[in-house]
Amino acid sequence: MNSPFDPRIGRLICEPPGDGPGHWAGAPGAFSDADDLYLVYRLRWPRPRRGGEVRVARADGDRFTTIWRATREDFGSESIERCAIVRDGARWRLYVSYVNGMDGRWQIDLLEATSPEGFDPRTRSQVLGADTANAIAVKDPWLRHEADRWLMFVSFGERPVGARRLHASGDALSTGAVKSETGLATSADGIRWSWEGKVLAASTQGWDRFTARLTTAVRSDGGWLGLYDGSADVSENYEERCGLATSTDLRRWLRIGDRPGVGAAGGPGTVRYVESVVHRGRTLFFFERTRADGAHELCVADASGAAASASVRG
Repeated sequence: MNSPFDPRIGRLICEPPGDGPGHWAGAPGAFSDADDLYLVYRLRWPRPRRGGEVRVARADGDRFTTIWRATREDFGSESIERCAIVRDGARWRLYVSYVNGMDGRWQIDLLEATSPEGFDPRTRSQVLGADTANAIAVKDPWLRHEADRWLMFVSFGERPVGARRLHASGDALSTGAVKSETGLATSADGIRWSWEGKVLAASTQGWDRFTARLTTAVRSDGGWLGLYDGSADVSENYEERCGLATSTDLRRWLRIGDRPGVGAAGGPGTVRYVESVVHRGRTLFFFERTRADGAHELCVADASGAAASASVRG
């Protein structure tokens, strides 16, 4: 199967906050609300600052204008990672994955507001924690509403046997002690969630035997085409590559091929954290792309190959 989009023609939305490895702009989530298009993403710096800021931006012609932002300090956290933004009726919801400052574990909290400019981190409530999934971490939510239920796909690490301390670094999934795989939680109202379990496991061998993180899916041939981040071992953490998989029900996935399907196989041009949204009849793919200097930039590509948004301001 051909790649669903060509990241080489992707347009830059946001530059990283600095040059060189550890400086990232990306981990996008997107939502189309009639004529309006919204984007949430995070900015990251090298340790110890890490995921320092999350932003919500609204499309303004061929640009995105920042309308809301928060820092890791607003969450009492060491780091913020991928978030998701949706509207459900009159309520806007922002699902934030971050490291709990008290126990060092990744969790997902919900912020609600009447507009995407109105989120307040002080009102957040946890909707999915590691214990609910019998995991050491849950993070990076991606949401879709199907058949009257909300589905939330997350990156998680199954709790290992033994009493090894894994949270001292504030990122248990980067220790190499557990694999990073994809789990699913479902909800009728988007607030109370039930854990269903693993839906995309790491391969037993090959390029994605350590990480298999589903990041988005698009309709394809009566089913779904999924895009996921994969890596062979922990040394490739932060430089995962993008693979393809198919599903008829969003729960059982079949990999396509035995190698990454989108972007370069490593180094400059490597693609991860792909998000997709249909807006005004166009399928847009947002993604994080590795630059030649090792920094990560936030880009967008139109599935038709047409130019999309070019930059962020604000």
